Amino acid sequence: MAIKGVGYVTLADVAKKGDKVAEVLTLKNPMLKDIPYTQMNEGTIHKESIRSFLPKPVYRKANQAIAAQKSGIEERTFSAAHFESRSQMDAKVAERGGKERVGINRWNQAQGHIQGMANEHANLAIYGSPAGEGNKDVGFMDIYYTVNSAVETSKQVVDAGGVGADNTSILMVNWGPQSIFGVYPAGTQAGLKRTDYSAGNKLVQLQGLDAAGNTGTFYGYDEIFELDHGLVVKDWRQASRIANIDVSNLIANTSAADLIDQLITASYKLDDPMGAIIYMNRTVHAILHKQVRSDVSTGGGLTFMNYGGEQILSFNGMPIRIADSLLNTEARVI
Repeated sequence: MAIKGVGYVTLADVAKKGDKVAEVLTLKNPMLKDIPYTQMNEGTIHKESIRSFLPKPVYRKANQAIAAQKSGIEERTFSAAHFESRSQMDAKVAERGGKERVGINRWNQAQGHIQGMANEHANLAIYGSPAGEGNKDVGFMDIYYTVNSAVETSKQVVDAGGVGADNTSILMVNWGPQSIFGVYPAGTQAGLKRTDYSAGNKLVQLQGLDAAGNTGTFYGYDEIFELDHGLVVKDWRQASRIANIDVSNLIANTSAADLIDQLITASYKLDDPMGAIIYMNRTVHAILHKQVRSDVSTGGGLTFMNYGGEQILSFNGMPIRIADSLLNTEARVI
């Protein structure tokens, strides 16, 4: 299991303390159970010193001088993205079924916002890119984006051979304070923050438009959901991506990628594969299970394990999580 480190917390930890919002969020987005979060070390930015090269030992003879050397330290700066969702309910809607149902009706409405926030959170962690939208932070695919050997991180990308536009990826991540983790700005919190402006079911004045398009007011209930997320890849060797998995070939079982073979290749790109967690979408998960169903009984590497109190599929001791935010419509990675 990945090591969190002192001062790092996952949303699974928060949910165990009885936070209903965190519990719903992690149920909708299993990756959030695994990301260790810590507060940014310089307010709204996070800095990490990363060793870029080591001094080279020198062979010497007696009375032979050698030059002093030092290792290379590179300081990198990481940021975080902030996004929100606001829920407003007309009192007439919230009080349907009687005032005693206001809390239930509001929570039902809130779960839709929480689901939307969870989906966006997962999408940001995987596909986030400031190049596309300036307010977004980097995601895994913005770092492990090419198989071009001129790019250093290409060493961690496995090409499964798909050439069309219906590809998907598998991610293998070794979370931890010395490898890959999440950050949030000082003064905020890990995970979803829910601010209820109608705490105690207090009515507040809301703005809206009448039938003629004129601004007016009415009474109802108001709350806002906020989330801050930044991804710190301190050591890019602690993750790998299997890219260009042709989904249509997998489904049709024609020239389909050998998923076990690809997983073996990807695992050997990690410094410590036994601490890693594998993420794939539901389609790939089902096909992997079919491809190796005989291996479960014959010891081919795929089995079931108890991880965090759940019975889930695993490969060579690495738990496999279903992450439906991994698309089946990825372009070819070149």
